[in-house]
Amino acid sequence: MGLKFLPREMSKYFQMSGRQRKHEISMSLWNVPLMYIAAAVIVAAATIFIDMYFEVPAQSDFYVFDYQTTQSLVSTLISSVLLLSAFTLNILLILLTTFSSQFSPRMLQNFIADRQTQHYVGIFNGSFIYVLLTFLFISNFQNNDFVLVPVITVLLTFVTAVIFLFFINHAIYWMQVHNVTFNMKRTSEKIIQNTLTKDVEELKKVESGDLKENFRGKTKQVRTDFAGYLQLVDFAGMVSKAQEDDIIIELHEKVGNFMLNNNPLFSYWGEGAAGVDEEGYRDFILFGNKELEIQDNDSAMSKLAEVAIKAADNGDPRSAINAIYQLANLMQTIDQHITFAPYLADDNGQVRVITPQQRFADSLYRGFGMIRYYAKDNLPIIIEIIASLRMLAQGSDPTRHTDIWRFAENTIMNVSQVIVYDTDRKLLLEKVYHLAKITGNEQEYSKLEKTLEQKDA
Repeated sequence: MGLKFLPREMSKYFQMSGRQRKHEISMSLWNVPLMYIAAAVIVAAATIFIDMYFEVPAQSDFYVFDYQTTQSLVSTLISSVLLLSAFTLNILLILLTTFSSQFSPRMLQNFIADRQTQHYVGIFNGSFIYVLLTFLFISNFQNNDFVLVPVITVLLTFVTAVIFLFFINHAIYWMQVHNVTFNMKRTSEKIIQNTLTKDVEELKKVESGDLKENFRGKTKQVRTDFAGYLQLVDFAGMVSKAQEDDIIIELHEKVGNFMLNNNPLFSYWGEGAAGVDEEGYRDFILFGNKELEIQDNDSAMSKLAEVAIKAADNGDPRSAINAIYQLANLMQTIDQHITFAPYLADDNGQVRVITPQQRFADSLYRGFGMIRYYAKDNLPIIIEIIASLRMLAQGSDPTRHTDIWRFAENTIMNVSQVIVYDTDRKLLLEKVYHLAKITGNEQEYSKLEKTLEQKDA
């Protein structure tokens, strides 16, 4: 009942699943600074309490503190800390504007979610709260001498000033696209290696086995009751529940897809289909108004592709090429950690959930496909795509070679009709030849070579 009185930005966290809430909080800017503010309140109360109730000498050979000195010092430093906080906010706004306009709006969340960014903002906010509280408190005790308050205030301001230099360096680091693409790729790799492996890979089975085909004629279908992105699926819980009910479930859309109201969500069949609680299975599936990267590796591919496209359009080919290489690196991680099989089995080896078939070729298209579409007249970018595919083929399983070669072949067939410079043609053919040699497609390369010559004729 009380949730309706909370602001929407707060109440939404209570309506999320625990998994989604943890992800959203980690990707928000406020959670770490809030801890620093709480720590600042505790430290301020502790220093004032010690100064008020313990006999700390206010004078010595090295210092002399009285009320007037403390008030002047704290009132001066509070404006200094506030100024540093204002500069920090200004730099944040500049960075976010730059990321959104020049690269991809999705990069904003990566910068905000960076732990260093959150700690820096937390230090500035915590320092300001500490100085503000001590300034407000000491004004009511003009007959008291304070020692710890001015000392800690000076030390805290000094630390804040030094941290401000580190924050500027951190901002400059993030403004460099090669660092941004590397951080995006690293974050996506962690999700693939940890989350997807735990959620799905441990349940996957290559062979379908018994799919209870004799019950297919009595298949029942469940539809969505609202529109949104399919964000998360509790696959382990769904498999366990399906084992208990003795049914097989087939999901009609994969995580990351947008669904409209009354679209088919999943179907089920089996010996226990008659007594299934459909709403119980709905609870395993989470919808939202945006894509989440937790179980959707294609989302990471799209972010890197957008950076490459924007960089190419802005006349920054080196940044586009770097994003392409990071994309190839991420594709290799996907190949190493994801089994492209749709079957999820219980602990007895019986398939219980069938997911939409995810193919290596689909991941190639989701990443490199968008880039080649927008860069089909940009031959240097096409050449780098072929070069990255060559490296991907060298480091991937031979079963992927056919998909990689077909993608490269299709890319070459749709480049600009005329290649003006001999150097471009020679370099492109050289990259394609190396890829053909690795994938065992020398004969197909000869056909491509003749096609390019005909285009230039």
